[in-house]
Amino acid sequence: ADRLKIAASASLPGLLRRLAPCAAQLFGTMQGQVQQFATAPQAVSSRKYRAPDDTMPINNIMHDRRVVRGNTYAAMTAAPAPDPAEVRKQREAQRRRLMRANQMKKRAGTPEPVAGRKHMDIQTDSYLEELTERTVEFEAETQTDFLLDRPPSPLFMPAKIGVDTETQIEEGELFDFDVECEPVLEVLVGKTLEQSMMEVLEEEELESLRRYQEDYEKRRNAELLEVQRMEAAEKRRHDEMERRLQQQAQQREQDLSVMRKVVSRSVAAAHLGTLKERCLAHLLDAGCFSDSVQLAVDSSFMPTLLQAVAKHMDQAARDRALVADVLSSTVSKRLEEHNARLEVERRRLAEIDQAEREAREEKEEERQKKEAELERIRQEQEAMCEWEAYVPPVPVPEPELHITALNEDNTVVYNDGLTAMVPEEKLEELKELLAQAAAAPAAAEGEEEPAPPQIVLGKLADEQPGVEGEEPPPRMFESFRLGTEEELAAQRAAAAAAAAGEGEAAEGAADEAAAESGDAA
Repeated sequence: ADRLKIAASASLPGLLRRLAPCAAQLFGTMQGQVQQFATAPQAVSSRKYRAPDDTMPINNIMHDRRVVRGNTYAAMTAAPAPDPAEVRKQREAQRRRLMRANQMKKRAGTPEPVAGRKHMDIQTDSYLEELTERTVEFEAETQTDFLLDRPPSPLFMPAKIGVDTETQIEEGELFDFDVECEPVLEVLVGKTLEQSMMEVLEEEELESLRRYQEDYEKRRNAELLEVQRMEAAEKRRHDEMERRLQQQAQQREQDLSVMRKVVSRSVAAAHLGTLKERCLAHLLDAGCFSDSVQLAVDSSFMPTLLQAVAKHMDQAARDRALVADVLSSTVSKRLEEHNARLEVERRRLAEIDQAEREAREEKEEERQKKEAELERIRQEQEAMCEWEAYVPPVPVPEPELHITALNEDNTVVYNDGLTAMVPEEKLEELKELLAQAAAAPAAAEGEEEPAPPQIVLGKLADEQPGVEGEEPPPRMFESFRLGTEEELAAQRAAAAAAAAGEGEAAEGAADEAAAESGDAA
């Protein structure tokens, strides 16, 4: 009642605000203190704006938070949200820059200098500058007009300082790219072909696995259909068996109910037939027809006898418990001594087994080391025999080609219509040779037969490796000369003979290697 003192003139919102804490506290008390708060709950105020009678003190405008400070010329706009596509482009560009930087770091360095020389850093810019430890710095100030265009930067022309030096590089001192990179290219080409073969084999294996999987899926689907058919038949048989079992259970329940009724009637008849005799026996047992001698025996003699027998049995039980305690203490002591001796013996046997196990392990390790050493020696001997039996192939000179015509696009036709490029510096020389070969030689005076006709022979340059995924570069001729068809035929015959000789030499080397390996075995 003290908490609910409310003025009669209060408005409805004020009345609700005053009643809310009291109602919450009373509801908590009624609930048995199930939910408690540090402070009493309060209703949310429904007033959104200041009351008309509330007055705000007049403060200095420099301390008002609503006044914006700073540069009033600058536009106060929120920073736009970044575009997700632009963010992804920037991340992709940063990742590419990092990959390029890593590739530049992994680039092969300059080979070691020859004896008597050393490497040193030099400037390769158009203008040389003197390198100092600290850059010359100075400060300058200037005042420009408002919103003037920036003049173009002057061309940087540094003054020449320092002393020019030079050096002489002899032939063979610099890095020969063709000679040094040929083994690397051979390894790369071999590895590429090997990887290609492995990928082809892997694709064939995957194709065979796919075919096997399809066959397996077909067999499995057929088996699943058969299993479903068998399961349906088994379910029908099970349902029929359940229905038959229910029928038998109902019949059994009916038979049992009939049998219970029959048994109940027979039991009731037997009970009612002996009711008189049992009633008289019960009254005799209750003492209605008592005997003095029997009453004395039951009331005096039998209780005394039972007390004596119970006392004797208690004494015998105490004696047996005492004997059992003595025997258990003696047996436990002997068992503890026996277990201690057994534990000592177990430890001794375990130490002996551990020593034997360590000895066997040491012998096994020595045997494995000896076998590994013998295997290493055998492999080194086999590798040495293979190295001694290897015979390097004899390089076969490539025969020159017969050039028949020169096209307008600076390509020449050779052999049976094949084309190749001609360097610009060799173009004039080729035209002169073709003109000389076209002029038929006349027979000299006193000679019966004219001289053999001359033809233009050319030699192709080495094929340049192309970029993977692109067309290979066209072949180019590196030299030209005048010759005869007899010389061309002789070169081709020599190349064929050299190739045949190389094959025979390889077969002979293989036979010798096989014979040496058999002798070594």
